[in-house]
Amino acid sequence: MNAGISRSSLKVFSALFLTSVAASSIALGCGGSGGPGSLESSGQVEDISDLVIIDSIGIELGDTNYVFGAILDGCFLSDGRIALVDLIKCRVSVFSNEGDFLGSVGRPGGGPGEFAAPFSIAPLSNGGFAVSDVHAGKIVFFDSCLVMEREINGLMPMAPTALGTGPEGSVLGRRINYYFEGEALYKGADICAWSDSSEPDGVYLGDYAMYPDTDFDMYSFVSTDSGTLYCALSSQDEYRFLCLASPGDTLFAIERPWQETQVTGEELEVARPQLVIPGPGSESTSEELSAGWEPDPLRSAADVSGFDSERRLWIRSGNGETASQVFDLYDMTDGSFIQSVQTTLPPIARYWAFVVSPQGIIGWDHNPSDFPRVYILETVPGGR
Repeated sequence: MNAGISRSSLKVFSALFLTSVAASSIALGCGGSGGPGSLESSGQVEDISDLVIIDSIGIELGDTNYVFGAILDGCFLSDGRIALVDLIKCRVSVFSNEGDFLGSVGRPGGGPGEFAAPFSIAPLSNGGFAVSDVHAGKIVFFDSCLVMEREINGLMPMAPTALGTGPEGSVLGRRINYYFEGEALYKGADICAWSDSSEPDGVYLGDYAMYPDTDFDMYSFVSTDSGTLYCALSSQDEYRFLCLASPGDTLFAIERPWQETQVTGEELEVARPQLVIPGPGSESTSEELSAGWEPDPLRSAADVSGFDSERRLWIRSGNGETASQVFDLYDMTDGSFIQSVQTTLPPIARYWAFVVSPQGIIGWDHNPSDFPRVYILETVPGGR
């Protein structure tokens, strides 16, 4: 399912890995500019006219099961339950699709099932889920009853910063990596598959640059339990996404004309500084590490948010002249364009993370001005 933490312009990285993962900020970046407004709709499914908030999970004070430290990632499990990763509390909380607390896993620590920095989550084909812990260099697997099954340890230099579903209980993940070629250091990112070893089963795609150059491609992505990967280039001047059936096997690639587009004044007014979590042993505060922050004046071009029960791939886009978020929808089979959805969500939604799945849609702000919460969203149908 969905991966790539999206997906807001907030950079949510540990200070311990700021140098290694700085390029990932685009993968957390807001949607893009311009947009394929001239594309013809395939007309295969009913139009969607809007995306609206119907409920939320999270409170400022009260029942601690609903009070979050920092929501970093989330997903829908196969039965519709919602699992949310809390980086500050080092736990994953599970809720019903109506927002009722059902249980949690994890706590701060270095033992089995414990977390140092839980970063991303992916549902598994067996009804459970996997969590990536970037500080501990591991992926932890839980079953549908919230019982830890196993761990993959020794993921160096860090565990994947984004996870997705894979076949037969495996996962796909985007990792920040490096290697030496002689005395030259190369740093970059790739999307790999893991099943039971710290060594990847295969590499779908990746890009590296010789240090100190950090100009390498990053992708947001979503994957299916058959191992099919859909990924979008994180860019502010290029709109491109592609589908791979397996490592190195591209089914289709879609590119659209794009122009750099400035964010609106309304977006700038609500933009929040990046959330940076101090690494182990750090004496700096999050506020000190975020000092000097300025909002990005440009939107990203495309970002994968997931796919729905109608097999429509949702690409978060900067299309549209208003501050409200826009999504471009494509057929998952061949990449044909279906429609664009101009939402009426508030301007801050341009900086939210979104997860779209056959079980539902959620969105949240990584670094809210008040308190962390997750919004449960619903599509509004429109006539053709």
